[in-house]
Amino acid sequence: MTRTSLIALAGSLALLCGATTAFAHAQLEKATPAVGGTVASASEIRLEFSEGVEPKFSKVSVTGPGGAVPLGPARTDSGNQAVLIAPISKPLPAGAYKVHWQAVSVDTHHTQGTFEFTVKP
Repeated sequence: MTRTSLIALAGSLALLCGATTAFAHAQLEKATPAVGGTVASASEIRLEFSEGVEPKFSKVSVTGPGGAVPLGPARTDSGNQAVLIAPISKPLPAGAYKVHWQAVSVDTHHTQGTFEFTVKP
């Protein structure tokens, strides 16, 4: 093999490996309540990821004006393993809330993030 062929082969392999890695994590695509949104009330936190997640190893927490918000156990939507749902145990008073999530995808990759939403008075 020539040096040019080896360089081309190495470059192609690097691109293929890089593309595979980029798609190997559950990235948050949509949230309800919406990221930065304002709602009248919320009964659950619904997170939609780019791929399926393992609810047993994924976590959602919410803090607001009164501190930590009690949530029920997170579960995936029965029809879509990429949707993680955390029920809110009691009505949220008006104010700003911060959601912190940690997701473990079905292929065991970890991702995490935060976002805020507001409950209007």
